Amino acid sequence: MKKIIAVILLGVTCSVLAKEVPVNSPEVDLLLSNNTIHGVHYGKKTVQYFSDSGTTWWMSSGDVKPSEGTWRIKNNKYCSNFGSGESCYEVVHDNSQDIYYFLKGDFRAPFIPREGYTFSSVD
Repeated sequence: MKKIIAVILLGVTCSVLAKEVPVNSPEVDLLLSNNTIHGVHYGKKTVQYFSDSGTTWWMSSGDVKPSEGTWRIKNNKYCSNFGSGESCYEVVHDNSQDIYYFLKGDFRAPFIPREGYTFSSVD
């Protein structure tokens, strides 16, 4: 919880009136490292855990078991690789709803962080 509060406090330095605020590399690290996110990816509920070792597990509703990949932060972006090449996403925080988003082109995936390992089935 302390990491999540620290990320929120870091975001306070940005304009409170801005609807979506870009999250920088140190903030992304605090937000994701050793934490779990719950979100929506292409219309399906998802859960993802980010180990500080660089391993990540991702699961979508309907999946029998999680996919394992790697993650890192590069140039203020979250990057992951699940075996088909690395993809990087901008991370923004919607201050009015307290929701985060992964963004890349037309792709937009909302998520809410949870402190620690809270990985479970999605359904």
